[in-house]
Amino acid sequence: MGAAKMETMNPLLDKRFVNAFVEGVVKTISLMAQLEVSTGKPAIDSQFKNKGEIAGMVGMVFGTMKGTMSISFQKDAIFTILESMLGEKHTEINDSVADAVGEITNQIYGTAKTTLNQMGYAFEMAIPSVIKGSFTISNHHNGATLVIPFHLTNGATFHI
Repeated sequence: MGAAKMETMNPLLDKRFVNAFVEGVVKTISLMAQLEVSTGKPAIDSQFKNKGEIAGMVGMVFGTMKGTMSISFQKDAIFTILESMLGEKHTEINDSVADAVGEITNQIYGTAKTTLNQMGYAFEMAIPSVIKGSFTISNHHNGATLVIPFHLTNGATFHI
């Protein structure tokens, strides 16, 4: 499949595209925090409303294809991940938690990007942003938003 065809298709309809991000999450959390992650049922959403108190976002560009990967953490999820990853207990969202969310976002995107590039996509490098508090991402496009929940063994949830 050539690059021109990939740019015109909807990547959310390509199971391999979606699985690159699912595998990116599972690998990153497993390697960085030694935690098991299970995947919930994906859903199409008209808008991505925050599903937690902190989120990492990274823009994705390949030719005419543009999108955003966002990972939104509930407090208990990110605190569990950080305690396992760093051995530090957190009780509030602060700059060190935000830094860790940025790094986790970067690792997930990097893992997915490697897989996608092997499939023929050529997404550019990007720097993640971190958002704290309540937010809604407004869509200024005709595309779709796919939301995938992930669950830790303690029941904590986060979403991409």
